[in-house]
Amino acid sequence: MHLVDDSFVTQANALVFNVALPVMLFFAISAGSLNQAFNLPLTLIGLGGTLALVGLLLIVGRLIPADQRGVFVQGSYRGNLAILGVALAVATYGESVLPLVAVYIAVVTTVYNIVAVWVLDSSGVIRKLIRNPILIGIVAGVVVSALNLPVPTMLRDTGAYLTGMTLPLALICIGATLDFSSLLSHGRSIALAVFFKLVISPVLLVGLGLAFGLGDTQLGVLFFMAASPTATASYIMARQMTSHGALAAEIVAVTTALGVVSYTFGIAWLRTVGIV
Repeated sequence: MHLVDDSFVTQANALVFNVALPVMLFFAISAGSLNQAFNLPLTLIGLGGTLALVGLLLIVGRLIPADQRGVFVQGSYRGNLAILGVALAVATYGESVLPLVAVYIAVVTTVYNIVAVWVLDSSGVIRKLIRNPILIGIVAGVVVSALNLPVPTMLRDTGAYLTGMTLPLALICIGATLDFSSLLSHGRSIALAVFFKLVISPVLLVGLGLAFGLGDTQLGVLFFMAASPTATASYIMARQMTSHGALAAEIVAVTTALGVVSYTFGIAWLRTVGIV
């Protein structure tokens, strides 16, 4: 309908990356207590499994054109924890699991963003990390939560408006960026990203959880986090830091569509073995 053009997408994505997404992460983290329901084994397995997956992806990434490699790696490990992961964990176990999930997301999302900055553009990585708006939002949220600082009502209300527009605006940008001819040309990168995100990631992390004796609820949470489709934030960062925003958008779209199938089979297996 010619309502959304490249200029709009560029400006809207900059708004999400620099303002809306950092604000959303700040309020998501600052609203809870980082000490509440902190599960060290679960968190360490989540971190260790994620880093192991990134190492494996860097090796497999040699099959991908060098300029697309960072986008491929990020799209293959970075899950939509805060939206789909949380929704399915709560639907399965109830709201009592929220504190456990919140701490896991706060820690793992921080590592997600650090690794993303590195794989997308490793030049001047320390400076980029310090100035990265998403990491600033996460760190600020951790400080406010740790010190139990009050957030004024006016700031909370403003934050709610910005948070509410983050995902809809990001999804509009993703939809406007999709190019089906480009989708075919990126076939190998997308196929590998889908395989690693929806199959290898949950198998690896749940396997580690089983090996280290996590309880049923912790294993279920680990599955929901690891099996979640690629996060919208991966597109936002790729669009801002590389010339391959289209590939990032395609990975998000395809993993989200196929994630319905992988989640269904995964949950069926968890029910079979008595974890959920």
